Amino acid sequence: MTSYLILGASAAGLAAIEAIRQRDPSGPITLVSKEPEPCYSRVALPYLIAGEKDLRQITLQTPDYFRSRNVEAIWGVGAASLDASARQVRLEDGRTLSYDRLLIATGSRSRVPPVQGIGEAEVCYHWTLADARQIDRASQDARHCFVIGAGFISLLTITALLKRRPGLRYTVVEIADQVMPQLLDPEGGRRLEEEMRSLGMEVLLGDAVNAIERGRDGKYALHLRSGKTYQADMVVCGTGVEPNIGFVEGSGLAVERGIVTNERQETNLPGVYAAGDCAQTRDFISGEPVVHAIWPTAIEQGRVAGANMAGDSLSYPGSLSWNVTELFGLSCASIGKFRDEPGLEPIVFRDRATGVYRKVLVDGDNRVVGAVVIGRPQDVQEMGVLQAMVRRRTDVGRWKHRFTHERINLGMIAFEALKAQLARR
Repeated sequence: MTSYLILGASAAGLAAIEAIRQRDPSGPITLVSKEPEPCYSRVALPYLIAGEKDLRQITLQTPDYFRSRNVEAIWGVGAASLDASARQVRLEDGRTLSYDRLLIATGSRSRVPPVQGIGEAEVCYHWTLADARQIDRASQDARHCFVIGAGFISLLTITALLKRRPGLRYTVVEIADQVMPQLLDPEGGRRLEEEMRSLGMEVLLGDAVNAIERGRDGKYALHLRSGKTYQADMVVCGTGVEPNIGFVEGSGLAVERGIVTNERQETNLPGVYAAGDCAQTRDFISGEPVVHAIWPTAIEQGRVAGANMAGDSLSYPGSLSWNVTELFGLSCASIGKFRDEPGLEPIVFRDRATGVYRKVLVDGDNRVVGAVVIGRPQDVQEMGVLQAMVRRRTDVGRWKHRFTHERINLGMIAFEALKAQLARR
């Protein structure tokens, strides 16, 4: 009987449990989570910060779920080391767990930038339940919030706090020359920046924090590279995440940007798999090594890993960047390649009256390779169809002109393109 050990109780780990149980109803599964109960949705934390949902509403699975699937769950303790030759993992509390098949799905942690004094300051991050609770405490009496980084995590935090603490003032500094550089193109970034400024935020681009000092009154002085100094009584930092895999050092596991995996989510060590934010796979479009720390990717990789751990033979087709969110009342979305580059044709629609900006990129064979959209909720409703077009490498040459219209029926275009493709066979 095969024994399974899963490190990490978020999207990838939970998906792996389901995939294993579909193929192996009785093999013992042990789940280890560094975080205490409950098992919650990380992507729902902004709703918790905003006060729109409570912990019960963002809980993914209860103890009954794990009991019903014969899963032994160990909470509040992480992995300390991996001995692949003995097929054992030592936990932080000294316990040793053996396995036949191991899934490393330990996710990621907030990246701490090299800022003098940041370790001594009570800086708020936004990645775990504990982080969300710290943000709530720090914001209760705050008047001015200084935000380091204008990326996805930082702006989600501000959006949530605007609802919970409407009196807060914000200063946002970003080292790049636009906001949301990882998820929006320059024009999309400008559109979002305009909305931020209209809400009274000060946005500083092309600058960075060099040092943080805390005064006797508890307020912070933030010294910028440009020579400017800002005072704030709350600091939020969102400068990305990094794989949470320190415990594998010295194990022989191949690590680059993350734990290196093949199309089966296998690592270079026998019986060891990796999935989610800690796993390095291949980009679906470019084929380059990539780590995409997004929820849908973690679920799909966890499903493939779990299936193969239980004896199946599934392949992960490659990771595709895909994000849809609402920031400051604007619906923002991007998928695949969304920045202009040689060999790609941008097809753009703009409507200044409604504030809608949409760009679809196609390659030299008229295949959709990516898109970026900013606008109203209805303007991002069909991003799932665009995602399918990218995955299917859909030739949209006969329908490109429709992408310049405000209203486009992507479902119909995808259907017509599929019919045309089948007719050519």
